[in-house]
Amino acid sequence: MSVRYNTMEKFVPTGFLESFILSILKEEPVHGYKLVEKIKEKTGFWKPSSGTIYPTLHSLLERGFIKEIREGRRKKYKLTRKGLKISREAKMIERELKNKLLEILNKTTTSRVFPCLSETLKLVSEILDKSEKEQKAIKIINNANLKLKKLVDKIPIQNYKIKLKNEKSNE
Repeated sequence: MSVRYNTMEKFVPTGFLESFILSILKEEPVHGYKLVEKIKEKTGFWKPSSGTIYPTLHSLLERGFIKEIREGRRKKYKLTRKGLKISREAKMIERELKNKLLEILNKTTTSRVFPCLSETLKLVSEILDKSEKEQKAIKIINNANLKLKKLVDKIPIQNYKIKLKNEKSNE
């Protein structure tokens, strides 16, 4: 399966692009297009669109994490002190997440469940742009989640459905 660049944003967690931009800007000030190229170079597969990169840069500017440097008609973006501080914090969180993921992966290598989940994710990623199939996949996954919840909580599925309705009405 090949990754399509235009759908990659659907898989990227919120805040990941911001963190990635800040880490690149720690190295040197760069133009927006150069950021896109550096992200593709570092990941080997992800090339964020300009419709994603520039609003993210604007958000970072508004919050004072980066600043613009004008070079004629072009702009370079540079990390501020505030941006450097948040970048360091993000790096620490990233390390903690990696360690936690490694811990989870070590537990999963002996489980036969995870190859099944991996195959499911691959199949789902192939239908993300197909609305009708995506809706059917959501129903299938929700049904599977209900059954798994029953296994985990050891409660009858009917009680789980009632529990879900009560939780929604309490919100």
